[in-house]
Order: sequence, then C-alpha cells, then structure tokens
Amino acid sequence: MTPLRLLNGILALLLTYNGAFFLAHLTDRSRAWRDAMGEVQSVVNIMELIAVAALFVDLVIRYDRIGEKWQAPRVAGVGLCVAGMLFKWFVLYLQLSYLVE
Repeated sequence: MTPLRLLNGILALLLTYNGAFFLAHLTDRSRAWRDAMGEVQSVVNIMELIAVAALFVDLVIRYDRIGEKWQAPRVAGVGLCVAGMLFKWFVLYLQLSYLVE
C-alpha cells in the first residue's frame, strides 16, 4: 500500500468518524455515544491527534504535488478533521467538568 493511499484512507476514516460523531449529537444520541466510547475515548483522542497531525504535515509538504482539482477538497477535508477534533475535545471538556449531561 502506497503512503498516498494510506493517507487517503486515514482522511476518509476521520471524515466518517467526524460525521458519525456529529450525527449522534444532532439526533440526541450523544449519551449513547459517550457510553460506548467511555472506555477507549482517551486512546481514540490520541490516535486522532496523531492522524490529524500526519494529514496536516502531509498537506503542507505535498501541496504542490496534489492534483489541482483535488487541492481544495483536500484542504477542506483536513480542515474539517482539525475542526472536528477540536470540537470533540471541547465536548469532552464539558462532559468531564460536569457542565453538560
């Protein structure tokens, strides 16, 4: 498997994970999400941080080598992953500080 395909897979996986997270919160299933992820949330957060950092560094280094029609979607995808990660950390902070149920 080439590094480019691996990074594309990571990007797709993170976008799917972010979509599932936001869908769970929009449909009032956040409590079920929290219960399901309770045991592994810190490990998932660390893995997500490493994956997002790798995608960001790859985007910065290889930006000129990405096809012109894929540059904007790639930047948008990595940006959504970064924003989603920060939002999940904020929600986790709220839950841990007992500011929300």
